Amino acid sequence: MVSADILWALRLFMIYTVIQPIASCELDIKLHNGQVTESSSWFLGDSIKFQCNRGFSLQGKTWHLGGGNIAKRYCAKAGCNVIKKPDNGNVFTAIDGLKAEIECDAGFVLSGNSFTYCNGTTWIIKLGACQMANSIGDYSCDFEREDQCGWEASKAIPQPWKRISAAADFRKDKCLQQDHTFQSDIEGHFIRLHTQVHASRTYHFISPIYPRNLTLGHSLWFQFQLFMFGTELRDLAISVKPALMAVEDMWKSYGHIYTKLTVSGDQGPNWKSHLIAIDEMESDFQVVFTVMDPSSIHGDIGIDDVKFIKTETPNLF
Repeated sequence: MVSADILWALRLFMIYTVIQPIASCELDIKLHNGQVTESSSWFLGDSIKFQCNRGFSLQGKTWHLGGGNIAKRYCAKAGCNVIKKPDNGNVFTAIDGLKAEIECDAGFVLSGNSFTYCNGTTWIIKLGACQMANSIGDYSCDFEREDQCGWEASKAIPQPWKRISAAADFRKDKCLQQDHTFQSDIEGHFIRLHTQVHASRTYHFISPIYPRNLTLGHSLWFQFQLFMFGTELRDLAISVKPALMAVEDMWKSYGHIYTKLTVSGDQGPNWKSHLIAIDEMESDFQVVFTVMDPSSIHGDIGIDDVKFIKTETPNLF
Protein backbone atom coordinates (compact mmCIF):
# COMPACT_ATOMS: atom_id res chain seq x y z
CA MET A 1 0.00 0.00 0.00
CA VAL A 2 1.29 3.42 -0.96
CA SER A 3 1.74 5.70 2.04
CA ALA A 4 -0.14 9.00 2.39
CA ASP A 5 3.17 10.91 2.37
CA ILE A 6 4.15 9.46 -1.01
CA LEU A 7 0.73 10.22 -2.50
CA TRP A 8 0.91 13.79 -1.23
CA ALA A 9 4.40 14.27 -2.68
CA LEU A 10 3.21 12.89 -6.02
CA ARG A 11 0.31 15.35 -6.08
CA LEU A 12 2.66 18.25 -5.39
CA PHE A 13 4.96 17.11 -8.20
CA MET A 14 2.05 16.90 -10.65
CA ILE A 15 0.85 20.37 -9.68
CA TYR A 16 4.35 21.80 -10.10
CA THR A 17 4.65 20.12 -13.50
CA VAL A 18 1.38 21.67 -14.66
CA ILE A 19 2.25 25.20 -13.60
CA GLN A 20 5.85 24.94 -14.81
CA PRO A 21 5.57 23.77 -18.43
CA ILE A 22 8.71 23.12 -20.42
CA ALA A 23 9.04 25.60 -23.26
CA SER A 24 8.66 23.90 -26.61
CA CYS A 25 7.55 25.28 -29.94
CA GLU A 26 7.14 22.00 -31.86
CA LEU A 27 7.57 23.76 -35.19
CA ASP A 28 6.46 22.19 -38.46
CA ILE A 29 9.15 20.92 -40.80
CA LYS A 30 8.79 22.44 -44.26
CA LEU A 31 9.90 20.96 -47.58
CA HIS A 32 9.02 23.05 -50.62
CA ASN A 33 8.06 20.93 -53.64
CA GLY A 34 7.85 17.89 -51.40
CA GLN A 35 6.19 16.23 -48.41
CA VAL A 36 7.26 15.51 -44.85
CA THR A 37 5.82 12.53 -42.98
CA GLU A 38 6.38 12.23 -39.24
CA SER A 39 5.74 9.01 -37.33
CA SER A 40 6.49 7.37 -34.00
CA SER A 41 6.71 3.76 -32.84
CA TRP A 42 7.93 1.87 -29.80
CA PHE A 43 10.53 0.09 -31.93
CA LEU A 44 12.02 2.89 -34.07
CA GLY A 45 11.02 5.87 -31.94
CA ASP A 46 10.39 9.18 -33.70
CA SER A 47 11.11 9.27 -37.43
CA ILE A 48 10.73 11.75 -40.28
CA LYS A 49 10.51 10.85 -43.96
CA PHE A 50 11.28 13.37 -46.70
CA GLN A 51 9.92 12.94 -50.23
CA CYS A 52 10.06 15.28 -53.23
CA ASN A 53 7.40 15.80 -55.86
CA ARG A 54 7.80 14.18 -59.27
CA GLY A 55 10.59 15.81 -61.25
CA PHE A 56 12.50 16.99 -58.15
CA SER A 57 15.45 15.31 -56.45
CA LEU A 58 15.85 15.17 -52.67
CA GLN A 59 19.05 16.80 -51.39
CA GLY A 60 19.86 14.97 -48.18
CA LYS A 61 18.86 11.69 -46.60
CA THR A 62 15.32 10.35 -46.95
CA TRP A 63 14.98 9.50 -43.25
CA HIS A 64 15.76 11.28 -40.02
CA LEU A 65 15.55 9.16 -36.88
CA GLY A 66 15.16 10.53 -33.35
CA GLY A 67 15.11 14.16 -32.25
CA GLY A 68 17.82 16.76 -31.86
CA ASN A 69 19.37 18.65 -34.76
CA ILE A 70 17.83 18.05 -38.17
CA ALA A 71 19.80 18.86 -41.30
CA LYS A 72 17.48 20.77 -43.62
CA ARG A 73 16.50 19.03 -46.85
CA TYR A 74 15.71 20.61 -50.20
CA CYS A 75 13.91 19.47 -53.35
CA ALA A 76 16.01 20.45 -56.37
CA LYS A 77 15.49 20.53 -60.10
CA ALA A 78 17.86 21.58 -62.90
CA GLY A 79 17.19 24.68 -64.98
CA CYS A 80 18.91 27.62 -63.25
CA ASN A 81 21.30 30.05 -64.93
CA VAL A 82 25.05 29.75 -64.40
CA ILE A 83 26.17 31.70 -61.32
CA LYS A 84 28.65 34.48 -62.03
CA LYS A 85 32.15 34.03 -60.63
CA PRO A 86 32.38 35.94 -57.32
CA ASP A 87 35.22 38.24 -56.32
CA ASN A 88 38.05 36.45 -54.53
CA GLY A 89 36.54 32.98 -54.96
CA ASN A 90 34.93 30.42 -57.24
CA VAL A 91 31.54 28.75 -57.60
CA PHE A 92 31.39 25.04 -58.36
CA THR A 93 28.14 23.73 -59.84
CA ALA A 94 27.29 20.03 -59.79
CA ILE A 95 27.14 18.28 -63.16
CA ASP A 96 23.41 17.67 -62.76
CA GLY A 97 22.85 21.39 -62.15
CA LEU A 98 21.09 20.84 -58.83
CA LYS A 99 23.61 22.29 -56.38
CA ALA A 100 26.26 25.03 -56.35
CA GLU A 101 28.92 25.81 -53.75
CA ILE A 102 31.23 28.76 -53.23
CA GLU A 103 34.88 28.47 -52.21
CA CYS A 104 37.05 31.43 -51.27
CA ASP A 105 40.62 32.07 -52.34
CA ALA A 106 43.48 31.84 -49.86
CA GLY A 107 43.52 34.83 -47.54
CA PHE A 108 39.74 35.28 -47.73
CA VAL A 109 36.89 33.97 -45.61
CA LEU A 110 33.29 33.24 -46.54
CA SER A 111 30.53 35.49 -45.19
CA GLY A 112 27.10 33.96 -45.66
CA ASN A 113 25.90 30.65 -47.11
CA SER A 114 28.31 28.25 -48.76
CA PHE A 115 25.74 26.33 -50.84
CA THR A 116 22.52 26.71 -52.79
CA TYR A 117 20.08 24.51 -54.73
CA CYS A 118 18.12 25.08 -57.93
CA ASN A 119 14.31 24.74 -57.87
CA GLY A 120 14.02 24.53 -61.65
CA THR A 121 14.14 28.26 -62.33
CA THR A 122 15.83 30.01 -59.40
CA TRP A 123 18.68 29.33 -57.02
CA ILE A 124 16.90 28.94 -53.66
CA ILE A 125 19.56 30.26 -51.29
CA LYS A 126 21.69 33.37 -51.75
CA LEU A 127 25.37 32.48 -51.79
CA GLY A 128 27.74 34.35 -49.50
CA ALA A 129 30.70 36.56 -50.43
CA CYS A 130 34.44 36.21 -49.90
CA GLN A 131 35.86 38.81 -47.53
CA MET A 132 39.43 39.46 -46.50
CA ALA A 133 40.54 37.33 -43.57
CA ASN A 134 41.53 39.04 -40.33
CA SER A 135 39.65 42.17 -41.38
CA ILE A 136 39.07 44.46 -38.39
CA GLY A 137 36.43 46.80 -39.77
CA ASP A 138 34.30 48.53 -37.15
CA TYR A 139 34.55 45.64 -34.66
CA SER A 140 30.91 44.67 -35.22
CA CYS A 141 29.82 41.11 -36.02
CA ASP A 142 26.63 39.56 -37.38
CA PHE A 143 28.24 36.08 -37.34
CA GLU A 144 27.86 35.68 -41.10
CA ARG A 145 31.61 35.19 -41.43
CA GLU A 146 32.84 31.64 -40.95
CA ASP A 147 35.60 32.91 -38.66
CA GLN A 148 32.92 34.52 -36.42
CA CYS A 149 34.91 37.79 -36.56
CA GLY A 150 37.34 36.29 -34.05
CA TRP A 151 34.73 35.38 -31.43
CA GLU A 152 35.27 31.90 -30.04
CA ALA A 153 34.05 29.57 -27.33
CA SER A 154 36.27 28.54 -24.45
CA LYS A 155 37.65 25.05 -24.92
CA ALA A 156 35.23 22.52 -23.44
CA ILE A 157 33.71 19.08 -24.09
CA PRO A 158 30.81 19.10 -24.73
CA GLN A 159 30.80 22.54 -26.34
CA PRO A 160 27.35 24.19 -26.22
CA TRP A 161 28.14 27.43 -28.08
CA LYS A 162 27.42 26.81 -31.77
CA ARG A 163 27.18 28.96 -34.91
CA ILE A 164 23.81 28.20 -36.48
CA SER A 165 22.87 28.50 -40.15
CA ALA A 166 19.21 29.20 -40.89
CA ALA A 167 19.62 27.48 -44.27
CA ALA A 168 21.15 24.28 -42.89
CA ASP A 169 20.12 23.73 -39.26
CA PHE A 170 16.73 22.97 -37.74
CA ARG A 171 15.46 21.80 -34.37
CA LYS A 172 11.78 20.94 -34.14
CA ASP A 173 11.68 21.59 -30.40
CA LYS A 174 13.43 24.97 -30.50
CA CYS A 175 11.68 28.32 -30.86
CA LEU A 176 14.85 30.04 -32.07
CA GLN A 177 15.27 29.25 -35.79
CA GLN A 178 16.04 32.62 -37.42
CA ASP A 179 18.82 35.11 -36.81
CA HIS A 180 18.24 38.75 -35.92
CA THR A 181 19.94 40.22 -39.00
CA PHE A 182 17.83 38.66 -41.77
CA GLN A 183 15.03 36.87 -39.86
CA SER A 184 14.76 34.37 -42.71
CA ASP A 185 14.45 30.59 -42.96
CA ILE A 186 17.19 30.37 -45.61
CA GLU A 187 19.56 33.23 -44.82
CA GLY A 188 21.47 34.31 -41.76
CA HIS A 189 23.67 32.97 -38.96
CA PHE A 190 23.71 33.43 -35.19
CA ILE A 191 25.22 31.90 -32.05
CA ARG A 192 23.02 29.52 -30.07
CA LEU A 193 23.67 27.87 -26.73
CA HIS A 194 22.89 24.18 -27.22
CA THR A 195 21.48 22.42 -24.19
CA GLN A 196 23.25 19.11 -23.66
CA VAL A 197 23.17 16.31 -21.14
CA HIS A 198 26.12 16.42 -18.70
CA ALA A 199 27.01 20.00 -19.71
CA SER A 200 27.25 20.91 -16.04
CA ARG A 201 29.99 23.50 -15.91
CA THR A 202 30.69 27.11 -16.86
CA TYR A 203 30.89 27.99 -20.56
CA HIS A 204 32.29 31.23 -21.99
CA PHE A 205 31.91 32.82 -25.42
CA ILE A 206 34.78 35.27 -25.87
CA SER A 207 35.34 38.22 -28.20
CA PRO A 208 38.58 38.97 -30.02
CA ILE A 209 40.93 41.44 -28.35
CA TYR A 210 39.83 45.06 -28.75
CA PRO A 211 42.20 48.04 -28.43
CA ARG A 212 42.13 50.16 -25.31
CA ASN A 213 41.78 53.38 -27.30
CA LEU A 214 38.17 52.47 -28.11
CA THR A 215 37.29 53.20 -24.49
CA LEU A 216 38.93 56.63 -24.27
CA GLY A 217 36.48 59.36 -23.33
CA HIS A 218 34.18 57.13 -21.28
CA SER A 219 31.63 57.04 -24.12
CA LEU A 220 31.84 53.46 -25.37
CA TRP A 221 28.83 51.12 -25.32
CA PHE A 222 28.57 47.48 -26.33
CA GLN A 223 25.29 46.48 -27.96
CA PHE A 224 24.07 42.95 -28.68
CA GLN A 225 20.87 41.18 -29.66
CA LEU A 226 19.70 38.46 -27.29
CA PHE A 227 17.05 35.75 -27.66
CA MET A 228 16.31 34.20 -24.27
CA PHE A 229 13.06 32.29 -24.03
CA GLY A 230 11.90 29.26 -22.05
CA THR A 231 11.52 27.79 -18.60
CA GLU A 232 14.27 27.17 -16.05
CA LEU A 233 16.69 29.48 -17.87
CA ARG A 234 19.92 30.18 -16.00
CA ASP A 235 21.73 33.50 -15.76
CA LEU A 236 23.63 34.86 -18.73
CA ALA A 237 26.44 37.16 -17.61
CA ILE A 238 28.19 39.71 -19.82
CA SER A 239 31.64 40.77 -18.65
CA VAL A 240 34.45 43.03 -19.86
CA LYS A 241 37.92 41.86 -18.84
CA PRO A 242 41.56 42.84 -19.50
CA ALA A 243 42.87 40.91 -22.50
CA LEU A 244 45.82 39.45 -20.59
CA MET A 245 43.64 38.01 -17.83
CA ALA A 246 42.58 34.38 -18.39
CA VAL A 247 38.83 34.07 -18.65
CA GLU A 248 38.75 31.34 -15.98
CA ASP A 249 40.64 33.57 -13.52
CA MET A 250 38.35 36.49 -14.29
CA TRP A 251 35.24 34.42 -13.64
CA LYS A 252 36.43 32.66 -10.49
CA SER A 253 38.18 35.55 -8.73
CA TYR A 254 36.99 38.82 -10.26
CA GLY A 255 33.61 38.05 -11.80
CA HIS A 256 31.85 40.46 -9.45
CA ILE A 257 34.15 43.25 -10.61
CA TYR A 258 34.10 42.72 -14.38
CA THR A 259 30.49 41.57 -14.87
CA LYS A 260 28.53 44.46 -16.40
CA LEU A 261 25.13 42.83 -16.88
CA THR A 262 23.29 39.66 -15.88
CA VAL A 263 20.15 38.61 -17.76
CA SER A 264 17.98 36.04 -16.01
CA GLY A 265 15.00 33.94 -16.97
CA ASP A 266 12.46 34.14 -19.74
CA GLN A 267 12.78 37.33 -21.81
CA GLY A 268 10.02 36.48 -24.30
CA PRO A 269 10.03 34.76 -27.73
CA ASN A 270 11.73 37.61 -29.60
CA TRP A 271 15.16 39.11 -30.09
CA LYS A 272 15.82 41.89 -27.55
CA SER A 273 18.49 44.61 -27.74
CA HIS A 274 20.81 45.14 -24.76
CA LEU A 275 23.49 47.72 -23.99
CA ILE A 276 26.36 47.85 -21.51
CA ALA A 277 28.59 50.82 -20.80
CA ILE A 278 32.35 50.17 -20.95
CA ASP A 279 34.53 52.31 -18.73
CA GLU A 280 37.92 53.52 -19.85
CA MET A 281 40.21 50.50 -19.72
CA GLU A 282 43.86 50.48 -18.67
CA SER A 283 44.70 47.88 -21.34
CA ASP A 284 43.26 46.09 -24.35
CA PHE A 285 40.12 44.18 -23.46
CA GLN A 286 37.63 41.43 -24.33
CA VAL A 287 33.88 40.98 -23.93
CA VAL A 288 32.70 37.64 -22.51
CA PHE A 289 29.29 35.93 -22.44
CA THR A 290 29.04 33.31 -19.66
CA VAL A 291 26.41 30.73 -18.76
CA MET A 292 26.52 28.01 -16.11
CA ASP A 293 25.03 24.51 -16.25
CA PRO A 294 23.28 24.61 -19.67
CA SER A 295 22.15 20.99 -19.21
CA SER A 296 19.31 22.27 -17.03
CA ILE A 297 17.97 24.77 -19.58
CA HIS A 298 14.60 24.12 -21.22
CA GLY A 299 14.59 26.91 -23.76
CA ASP A 300 16.76 28.97 -26.08
CA ILE A 301 19.63 31.41 -25.71
CA GLY A 302 20.87 33.13 -28.87
CA ILE A 303 23.34 35.96 -29.56
CA ASP A 304 23.57 38.05 -32.72
CA ASP A 305 24.58 41.45 -34.15
CA VAL A 306 27.18 42.60 -31.63
CA LYS A 307 28.69 46.04 -32.08
CA PHE A 308 30.23 49.05 -30.34
CA ILE A 309 28.57 52.45 -30.14
CA LYS A 310 30.64 55.55 -29.45
CA THR A 311 28.26 58.07 -27.90
CA GLU A 312 27.24 59.51 -24.54
CA THR A 313 23.54 58.85 -25.18
CA PRO A 314 23.09 55.56 -27.07
CA ASN A 315 19.84 54.64 -28.82
CA LEU A 316 18.79 51.15 -27.78
CA PHE A 317 16.85 50.62 -30.99
